[in-house]
Amino acid sequence: MNTTNERTESWGFWERVAFRFIFAFFVLKTSIWIFIPFVGSYLYKFYYYPAFFLQNYILKWYETPRWERPPTGSGDTLDDWMLYVAYICIALLVTVVWSMLDRKQQHYQQLNSILKIGLRYYLAMMMFSYGISKLFVNQMPYPSLAQFYTPLGEFTPMRFTWMYLGYSAPYQFFGGFLETLGGLLILFRRSLLPGLLLLLGVMGNVFLLNMFYGVPVKLFSFFLILIILYLLFEYHKQLLNFLLNRPTSPIAITPYFNKDWQKYLQIGLKVAFLFYAFGNTAYEDYQYYQKKKQLKPLVIEGAFDVESFKRNGELQSSPTDTKRWNRIVISSRLTPGTGHGHITSGTSNFQKVTFSLDSTMNLTIKPFFDPRIVFKGQVELMDDDLFLWRGTTRIDSLELVLRRNERQFTLDKRKFMWVMEQKDFY
Repeated sequence: MNTTNERTESWGFWERVAFRFIFAFFVLKTSIWIFIPFVGSYLYKFYYYPAFFLQNYILKWYETPRWERPPTGSGDTLDDWMLYVAYICIALLVTVVWSMLDRKQQHYQQLNSILKIGLRYYLAMMMFSYGISKLFVNQMPYPSLAQFYTPLGEFTPMRFTWMYLGYSAPYQFFGGFLETLGGLLILFRRSLLPGLLLLLGVMGNVFLLNMFYGVPVKLFSFFLILIILYLLFEYHKQLLNFLLNRPTSPIAITPYFNKDWQKYLQIGLKVAFLFYAFGNTAYEDYQYYQKKKQLKPLVIEGAFDVESFKRNGELQSSPTDTKRWNRIVISSRLTPGTGHGHITSGTSNFQKVTFSLDSTMNLTIKPFFDPRIVFKGQVELMDDDLFLWRGTTRIDSLELVLRRNERQFTLDKRKFMWVMEQKDFY
């Protein structure tokens, strides 16, 4: 299995050593086994075990060994960094042992070809995962009502970036189109080079956004760029000659297999991969898109001014009172009966919270990432825009009258304009 543009002569000593390390690291980090249907979800339970072993027994950070990683939504946690360190250490160990046991091997052309095939399909799967999600505008949602009412300074850089990207559905769609197109192109060797160059530009932009806007996928996006660069390396002479305006030879491509049954098997496996990685991903994203469209808003969804606020039966009317709730904003979540938003107390105290409302209009409010209860009680609809809340905090009883706020936001209402005067963008 080789292509005519690959070298057939013996490799140098350090080239062989470098390949052993690269092969071991890529095999460990891609962890192809976790993508096996039904089996992968079970194997993923052990995904972070190398990082835990390093922390528990080599660095000895914990008195009691730790073997579980709570879900965080971040790919840049300490566990993720330690996993990379663990993989590098394992790859170095494999390289040493491999080099000692395999001294006579002069090159790894066939193994390198297999590695490249695996990396191409892994990269394509990742591009389909992210790209198709953007095609359905699922990855970065349009800013919610709660976010429109949130002061700009309250956003983290990551959340600010997510809103910026989610605000424009066409922009997000175009980014997803490029990622998906690049994933399709690299599945075929005749279009591999343009596909890799396309993905290098796309993923380079993604990596810079992650780096400079605090999006916690820095490690993974950098790893995908490493794969792209490794796959591009075999073309480095042709690319350099092209950029320097020098003559360059075309890249000849020979088939991997010569027998008919091998060719048919190759086509069948590629079709199966496309069905699994592209078709299944598209179907799941479409289902998610439909679920968002059919989502019924919470009865209490909206922005509300607190007209009356009683704590333990005592009316608190001063808007500067830091214990008085002055505004409550609620946006629905995909899980029925749940929402997210914030409560503003006094003039500037701002608390992000989650809401849970059952069919009998029992309401529970909790802070983000905190199991404590901020409010638990009953909601009563007085008219279309007026609500009465009665309930308790941990220590006090509360009674609130809320009136819907009908504020309009320029950012939400301003449409695309070809001709723009100064008044249209200031």
